[in-house]
Amino acid sequence: MNKFNKKLNNKKLKVSSRYGFTLVEVIISMGIFVVVMAGSSGVFASAFKSYKGAKNVNENLKNAQFAMNLMSKTFRTSSVVSSSATSIVIFDYSRATRACIRYRFDSNSLKESRYNVIGADSTAKIAACNVVSPATFNTFESVMTSGSVQGSFAATDSAGNDTTGASTRVGKVTVRMKITNNTGGASSEAIIQSTSSLRDYTVANVGIDPNNAP
Repeated sequence: MNKFNKKLNNKKLKVSSRYGFTLVEVIISMGIFVVVMAGSSGVFASAFKSYKGAKNVNENLKNAQFAMNLMSKTFRTSSVVSSSATSIVIFDYSRATRACIRYRFDSNSLKESRYNVIGADSTAKIAACNVVSPATFNTFESVMTSGSVQGSFAATDSAGNDTTGASTRVGKVTVRMKITNNTGGASSEAIIQSTSSLRDYTVANVGIDPNNAP
């Protein structure tokens, strides 16, 4: 009887050891699980960060494109008064008031100022626009973009006069912007550029004479 009980107990032990887990096996399994979960979490976090960065820069890009289109439309009906790599002052013949306009890149934003100048004709108004101080422009300044936007202007003045037969040069303004995500998510950027021809009407012989604008 005792021999039978011993055999039965030995059989139970063999069955238990065959289907159970040792402490070492449990620790190894848990370690593998932790490593896999940590890796999966890292991949998910990285993917989410990239998605968030792309979404933010896309939203900022939309605002920058809207500002770019607005400037391009304004340039076509304007003359360049003065310009630098980061700032441009123009006079818009299509506007009856606040026709003296400055665009500039400052503090990672594109900013616009519109100022009303007085004069007997367009020539006098352009001269008045040319002496508006930066401090005055700053008073009327508003931000046109979102996110981090850096950029530059490259302007060529119109020259000559079609009515006199002299050689002419139609001016143009090129604007370049780099839009960067700075509101969370992975770092990403987009670059856009646009070139607009200036319709200085006397020079290009299109539309109205700026010196006799209605």
